[in-house]
Amino acid sequence: MDDGNGSAFPTVPQGSYRGWDQVPAQQDDRELTRTGRGTPAGEYMRRFWQPVALIEEVNDLPIPLKILGEELVLFRDGSGRVGLLHRHCSHRGASLEFGIVSERGIRCSYHGFQYDIDGSILDTPALPKDSRIRKSLCHGAYPTIEYAGLIFAYFGPPKDMPPFPVLDAFVAPADNEMRAYKLHFPCNWLQVHENGADPMHVPFVHALMSEVQFTKMFGAIPVVDNVETPLGFLSLATRRWGDNLYIRANDVILPNMAQFGTPFVRGEEEKFAVCAGITRWVVPIDDENNWTFGIRHFNSAIDPFNEGRRDLIGPLKTDGFGQTGDRPYPERQRNPGDWDVQMSQGPIAIHANEHLVAHDSGVMLLRRLLRSGIRDHANGKAPPVPATYPQGSVVPTYVAEIVAAFPPQGMDEDVVLQRFGRLVADMLVETQDLPYEERSKEIERRVRALPSEALYA
Repeated sequence: MDDGNGSAFPTVPQGSYRGWDQVPAQQDDRELTRTGRGTPAGEYMRRFWQPVALIEEVNDLPIPLKILGEELVLFRDGSGRVGLLHRHCSHRGASLEFGIVSERGIRCSYHGFQYDIDGSILDTPALPKDSRIRKSLCHGAYPTIEYAGLIFAYFGPPKDMPPFPVLDAFVAPADNEMRAYKLHFPCNWLQVHENGADPMHVPFVHALMSEVQFTKMFGAIPVVDNVETPLGFLSLATRRWGDNLYIRANDVILPNMAQFGTPFVRGEEEKFAVCAGITRWVVPIDDENNWTFGIRHFNSAIDPFNEGRRDLIGPLKTDGFGQTGDRPYPERQRNPGDWDVQMSQGPIAIHANEHLVAHDSGVMLLRRLLRSGIRDHANGKAPPVPATYPQGSVVPTYVAEIVAAFPPQGMDEDVVLQRFGRLVADMLVETQDLPYEERSKEIERRVRALPSEALYA
């Protein structure tokens, strides 16, 4: 039979075909990926404030939601207070998503039990007034805080509840404007969080493999490095663009936060931005889905040409390319974004099937620090992050975008880039206690004053 190529018999191509004898592992890294009640990672993450919804989503009707594997209901009562309760009524288990929001708390529509936002029972209309159940039973509830367009909740023991950490990126620069958003990723939380610790994906996903999604400058292959901070670590990507050096310092904050710059940097103009373009939390819905909550920062330091799109920030949308799966599938195949490559690792990425290389150092460091925090907590040691800061003080962070003129001098560029990245990272940590304006000016002064031999000797 002709195979269509003029041959009577089909031929088998030659090569090292190893599909049959390479059996992929099936077990995920449960210590890091599983976050339900009673799991090591889940109990660790419950010791931190987590965003659960956008403020704009909460209106006159209860909202059913799932966070960290727990079925919950979120509502705002008639007096304006936010309640986050276990979803199923403690009486007979009817869902409080069908509850009636009251002036105070919420009332189950099945038999009228009324719960306050702290879970205490306010009324049991079918029972005698002296019924003891109101004093003997308390429905599951969690404390909440509204901040910067987001509703945050604390899921851990009340006695261990830390102060809500107000980051310096929330209050500076003076012209900073914040817009909140949330995105759904149909995969485990960790593979989305790890993306922020993997700066080598940026040139390939966002510039080299298909269309330029950010700016052409991001197509320059960076030197990657990591420097630990009091909150986690800086994931550093340092590039050369013409006569300039550019460092993008992503601020990876344990357990599931990160801060980034913008995708608008061209590399031709000098820039000294010690502030965030994005603050992000990756919050597990369950082990195979997550909400990625974010705050987009709009200010003249991080976005001097006002290229960000405030109108694109909100529920299930943001102004970064490829952060959702709403583009047509063939288009996403031709020009994949972050959403596509992260969820395509599978519902829960199997680490045993990976073959990590040198530029995956940030991913390896993140896993190591998370594992250390999880195990310390399991052994009764309080998480060192977040640190407890005095009431009224802000938490210093380390995100930065620095572009500075240092023309090439014929030396090995990888060495120059690594030195520059490390020097700037040290400056970010050393100046953490300075007020924002003073800190920004000091870092610019130090960068401009770097002697040639610090980079090129």
